[in-house]
Amino acid sequence: MRRTSIVIFLSLIIIFPVMASGDSSSETAEKVLLYEINPFGNYEGLSLFNYGDGDVDLKGWSISDGEGTLTFISGIKIASGARLTLVKAVGADDWFSGRGNTTTFGDERIQKKGSFILANTGDDISLYRNGILRDAVCYGEKHMEIGWSGDPVPLPTNKYVLRIGSNDTDTAADWIYTKPGLTNHSFDPELYFDSVVSPFSFPESQGTPIFKEIENADREILIANYLLTNVNLVALLCGLSAKGVKVRILLDGAPLGNDISTELTLMRSLVDAGAEVYLIDDPVAGNYERYAYFHNKYAVIDGKKVIVTSENWTAGNLSENCSNRGWGAAIESGELSEYMRDVFFSDMNLEFGDVRPLLQCYPGLKPYAGTLTYSAPEQCEIMRYEAKVMPIISPDYSLTAMRYFIENAGSRVYSEQMDLGSSFCTIDDRSPVGWLSAAAERGVDARFILDASAKSRDEIINMINSTTGTKAISIAGKEEFSLIHNKGVIIDDKVWVGSVNWTESSFQNNREFAVVIDSPEVTDFFAGLFIDDWGVNEHTVAEIGLEITIDTFEIDGDRIYVFTVSGPEDSAYTWDVLGDGTLRTSPINKIVCKGLHEGVHTVRVSMDGTGYTAVCDYAVEPIAMPSSENKVNWIPVAAGVAAIAGVGAVIRRRNNNP
Repeated sequence: MRRTSIVIFLSLIIIFPVMASGDSSSETAEKVLLYEINPFGNYEGLSLFNYGDGDVDLKGWSISDGEGTLTFISGIKIASGARLTLVKAVGADDWFSGRGNTTTFGDERIQKKGSFILANTGDDISLYRNGILRDAVCYGEKHMEIGWSGDPVPLPTNKYVLRIGSNDTDTAADWIYTKPGLTNHSFDPELYFDSVVSPFSFPESQGTPIFKEIENADREILIANYLLTNVNLVALLCGLSAKGVKVRILLDGAPLGNDISTELTLMRSLVDAGAEVYLIDDPVAGNYERYAYFHNKYAVIDGKKVIVTSENWTAGNLSENCSNRGWGAAIESGELSEYMRDVFFSDMNLEFGDVRPLLQCYPGLKPYAGTLTYSAPEQCEIMRYEAKVMPIISPDYSLTAMRYFIENAGSRVYSEQMDLGSSFCTIDDRSPVGWLSAAAERGVDARFILDASAKSRDEIINMINSTTGTKAISIAGKEEFSLIHNKGVIIDDKVWVGSVNWTESSFQNNREFAVVIDSPEVTDFFAGLFIDDWGVNEHTVAEIGLEITIDTFEIDGDRIYVFTVSGPEDSAYTWDVLGDGTLRTSPINKIVCKGLHEGVHTVRVSMDGTGYTAVCDYAVEPIAMPSSENKVNWIPVAAGVAAIAGVGAVIRRRNNNP
């Protein structure tokens, strides 16, 4: 038995397969199988599907859950390629029970015996024809020994199980769990489309390739985005819409922690210009939602080009003020465009109640109060490379795809991530961190960059470095950017670009879009960015050791010495500049002083918290106008480093490292 919970259920876009021919009157030709099992909600039920060529009369067929039985006693047939749904009760507001060819357990043509209740926690269902077992499935926590092999089909709360394809192995491989309105695509490692790819990055590109590709649209623009707040881009879209280009936009209706009032007014202006704007997963409590977040960032242009990015299309990201590290690609491919066009219109489907036109959500919404005049950004260099491109979508198969690519890596896996979900902070075969670790054990060069704002980042990085062969660092921004917002992965000569964070929700609950680009040239473009971001860190120090450089210059008769060690800039160091045992510490990899005594000295430095050291001999020569004070003066680091613009000769010396 089970305890029911009140939820909103279920739907799916059905594709009816065609099976080999057979005699519908023959038992061996009849191929009716269990198709859907829905244990949740007020309209729980199941469905059968006829995969055969002929109609099937169900008289004599029965369905059992081990505690109760439904037996067809007369008058119910299933046509070839059709589905029959059986439910406890029918509700017009419920997709599962309200669709066509549906009846109830209490139908007079069905004899019910015992207690036929689909348990939320798990159950086993068997389908018989004249007492002979024809099909079986178990889900959740329930195992079965007859008619089934292996583990049950997993079933999270508020989802249902669905058969994929007509091949019946009586294992969990025949089934997936899903919810209404999902596309339910399966991962196909051979699904690549011939393409021409133009890679770009943030903040370097300032989003210019996005503007340039959209400028050239002459027929249709489809945009699916988490946030779209860039005024200049909206001005461009308004102008194109007014010229007759069909502009459709689908946005997340309740992005986490964001004030979307300005975005909504911009979208109202777009509607006034003739565009269609829809919100998915609106903030109204209790409404059905296909996705936790509609988090992708892509556009399909004229059915022939796709733009995909890791960055939202905001005022900051698509401008010279961009401060995020992110990756993007403009992809010319009719096949990829068709694939993503189908995904877009599936998500925009109003049937499931979670998508509404903008003005239906906000009927009194005012247009944007500012000026909407498009200013074309300066042209930037855009390289084009022939490539093969695979689409990746969440929640359908992104996690399966990520595992496949990492597990099949042969030489390198470089991952740069904004976040790492708590459920993935483990070294096991369920986590990308575990897959990276296994790759490192195979000899793959496995590296991981995590933004320093991620929760428990120090614990995560220390755990990876101390328990696996993966090299991991966290970054709190660099000179070029302040935030790692990327979700990119380099796998050999392939690169993953898109919106999929390394969190369970991003892989399994959000709508996300990414691409895997098979191209050495494109991959090397992004690998170069990764290596630049990797920079100097504890791992590079372990590989090549520390080295000291000494820069000198004169100010007002004083000779200034700047000692720099080749370790990470933001690490702490302890210095003995004169070799006399007097120790000084610095919070960065430099120390500045003046008034050093004439003669030959030995400077020593150690990287705090490690065993890494460097030693360098140097000579202090007399100067024409010696300092009035014959003692060492330690200049504040910030002031000293700011003065290094007039650096003189660089002296490189020996190093000493464990």
